[in-house]
Amino acid sequence: MRILFKLLALGLTVLLGLQGNAQNLDDNQEEYGIKKGRYYSALTFSLDQRKAENEDQLLRQVVNQDRLNYRIVGNGGYAIKDNFTIGLSLGYGRQKEDITFLDENDQEITSKRLQEGLSIAPNIRQYIPIGKGKLQIIVQTELGFTFGESLERIFRVDDIDKINGDFFEFNLGVSPGVALFFTRNWAFETTVNIAGLKTRVEEEVLNNNEANKQRVETTSIDLQLNLLALNLGVAYYF
Repeated sequence: MRILFKLLALGLTVLLGLQGNAQNLDDNQEEYGIKKGRYYSALTFSLDQRKAENEDQLLRQVVNQDRLNYRIVGNGGYAIKDNFTIGLSLGYGRQKEDITFLDENDQEITSKRLQEGLSIAPNIRQYIPIGKGKLQIIVQTELGFTFGESLERIFRVDDIDKINGDFFEFNLGVSPGVALFFTRNWAFETTVNIAGLKTRVEEEVLNNNEANKQRVETTSIDLQLNLLALNLGVAYYF
């Protein structure tokens, strides 16, 4: 996973270097438009953090909770015609949660969980320019594959459980957003999470007991867009 961070950092450095060599151009629709033959490269980031103490949740009383989820995605593409691109994204996600809660016997249980995943997603983008094109609506359709693993330790009064997991996730959906150009080459982008079809296959092993490996497959269709779960980033068009 450290290699991915280095690659993303290198990509951002290259983008900054390209911007340093970019020429200043007039602001008009043709220059801001996503014309055939243009390329783009984008780096986006999403974050979800939660802390809680003495919270009465639906099925348990939480003593304390500390959760931090984030995802970094690098995306690049080429305009095969005006306002339409094909591209590929590579992402890394990490989810960590430490939680202590009371069970039905009012005994404290502590769970520490960590999950990491690497994703790849071919995609197409349709751009809809507003006015001179400094503001563009993005409709991105993608076919995504995510591979990852997880580790959870559950601490009870007289016992400790260890759960190792591996998962594969497939999704097909639409992710709308906007791009706001502040120069011809640089834009601020924001998108919402994908709405569409998702299938997840997960295998878990309790206390290294491979003979009783648990396998769960879930498929869901979610057509709701969560406007509070935003992916924010910058993009370079050339």
